Amino acid sequence: MEWIAILKCPFSGSDLRALDSREIDTLNGKIAQQAVWQADGKPFTPPLEQALISVKGDYIFPIIRGIVLLLKDLALVDSKDNILKDTISADKQLVKDFYDQKGWFADEAGNYEDAVIFEDLREVSKEYIKKCHDRVSRYLNPSGTYMLDAASGALQFPDYLQYSANYKYRICVDFSFQALSEAKMKLGDKAICVLCDMTNMPFKNNSIDGFVSLNTIYHIPKDEQVTAMKELYRVLAPKAKGVIVYEWFKHSPWMNFWLLPFRGATFIRNRLSRLYSNMAKKGQPEKMLYFYAHPYEYFKTHLPFPFQLKVWRTVDVRFMKIYIHKALFGKQLLDWLYRQEDKHPEKYGLKGEYPILVFEKE
Repeated sequence: MEWIAILKCPFSGSDLRALDSREIDTLNGKIAQQAVWQADGKPFTPPLEQALISVKGDYIFPIIRGIVLLLKDLALVDSKDNILKDTISADKQLVKDFYDQKGWFADEAGNYEDAVIFEDLREVSKEYIKKCHDRVSRYLNPSGTYMLDAASGALQFPDYLQYSANYKYRICVDFSFQALSEAKMKLGDKAICVLCDMTNMPFKNNSIDGFVSLNTIYHIPKDEQVTAMKELYRVLAPKAKGVIVYEWFKHSPWMNFWLLPFRGATFIRNRLSRLYSNMAKKGQPEKMLYFYAHPYEYFKTHLPFPFQLKVWRTVDVRFMKIYIHKALFGKQLLDWLYRQEDKHPEKYGLKGEYPILVFEKE
């Protein structure tokens, strides 16, 4: 496992090494005696075949079904003195639970629940969406050793595989074990699957030859989104490139114009629902997934390194389902829109729904 050399301990930043067979046997003996805990305080019971340990020897990180658990909460300790006082935040846990329990499970048609909820899977939109997926490749170096996919999910679209086609490894990072299990099945030995926190990447400085992070950053708590971007830039090697697909949501003037009546109706409906729940003493409805979108100016102000603004996709799923239909020349409209995006990528990236932020390290 040559790739262990680019990993680092998420606690101390020190190097990691693999446990040898004797150490694994000793660890499994402690597990059998119920003398091993996760760092979040939960007992750890399954025996292990592989694990990593920091060179300081204070934390052990399991490798389960080829997935390296480098999330602080899931590190193993044999002393309750090392149990963490602060664990994963409620907003991050919400995202993790959604994708472990629902988002990365496929229906009978083979579509993941995440795509069913958040994507337009209709035939009329298919070509446009694929071309937008393909667009990401333009801003990446074509080859290298390590391509990092930050919040890879289950690699739900075959189009996503092209980004690492000429890289030796694709490092799939995610909060969801289910997502990484799906990614591992699709990539086999090409995949290095790491369960970790994007705001505390367990990779050494300048170790990654390229990265993509698609539709993910806005699911990170709003005050930590810049931290996640800084982490992606930190691990990027000199001359390497990275791409973030973000969403402006209510900061997109074009989508605000076209969706204003529908967003207004949604706002009123949600307010009435909360009012009814309060009156009926039912409490607040259960949240499904954390989301927060900053405007472009926020990142221009808070990111300490330059980036280029391009367009990924101008319109969101709601727009397409309302306005784009085969009988209303929907495919032709999307073809025209794609050509306009290619002619004016900065303008459409700023005014539309989904920009691409392109990073290149000096």
